[in-house]
Amino acid sequence: MSSKIIAKYIRDIGEMYMLYAGIFNLIFGIFGNLLIILVFKTLRVFKKNQSAFYLTVESISNIGLLFVLYLSRILTYILHYDPVSISLSLCKTRSMLIQIFGVCSLLSVCFLSFDQYLSTNLQYYWRQMSTLTLAHSLVVFTVCFAMLHSTIFFIFTENQPSLGCTVYNPIAKNYISFFYYPILTSTLPLIFTITTSLLAYRNVRRIIRRQVPVHRRRLDHQMTAMTLARVLIFVICGLPFIFICLYEFHMDTSETNYMELSIVSLISAARRNAVALTEDKSVVIVRGV
Repeated sequence: MSSKIIAKYIRDIGEMYMLYAGIFNLIFGIFGNLLIILVFKTLRVFKKNQSAFYLTVESISNIGLLFVLYLSRILTYILHYDPVSISLSLCKTRSMLIQIFGVCSLLSVCFLSFDQYLSTNLQYYWRQMSTLTLAHSLVVFTVCFAMLHSTIFFIFTENQPSLGCTVYNPIAKNYISFFYYPILTSTLPLIFTITTSLLAYRNVRRIIRRQVPVHRRRLDHQMTAMTLARVLIFVICGLPFIFICLYEFHMDTSETNYMELSIVSLISAARRNAVALTEDKSVVIVRGV
């Protein structure tokens, strides 16, 4: 069997995997995030709670991200052609929306862990800073920053036969390869969320020293546990996403490199599925509420 036939077989497996995994993630991801929004909007204990607000914003961003990631794949199977690959405007719009929803989801997790650190701090001054007004301001900043930054992808995203819809401009690729992926969307958020989450966990363990009602203490424990779980999922599933994206940006995209392109296409399909799984938070355990 020739290498071209093997490469085509690998690419077909990747496409089928993306189709079925996309349908599964789209259905259960939307259901899970809608369930989270419903829980935080209906239960009185979570109303006017900053952490619940951040998780709600993240869930809304995740729903948008799932739609953009997988709707085109499903349409390709139905229409028997990829509308993104033949339309430059759709290609640019899809790339821009992925960045907007992805950055909003990422920063929501960062601000969630930071808010838990503030709200559980032993110092009254820091606890006083954890307000819903601050949460609204940070979310407005997040949306504005995400929309402004996504214009880079809208401007420089192109369509090519080898890797399809992505960024090929050398300057933009250098920015994405050496700053955006390794620093802005991986190193800085990881350090920030891990540090603030561990500090919040330490605060919760010492919270018994504060004279606070039992139900408030229980809520702080619960929200901190949810934050730690979200940060852990972000670390486990986010790092492989960054690594494969960086590899894709530096690989040879010539048509003669068909075997490597097919293998990376299959790995990339698994990578997108892993990222989508971080958005499929289909169960929220609310204990003692």
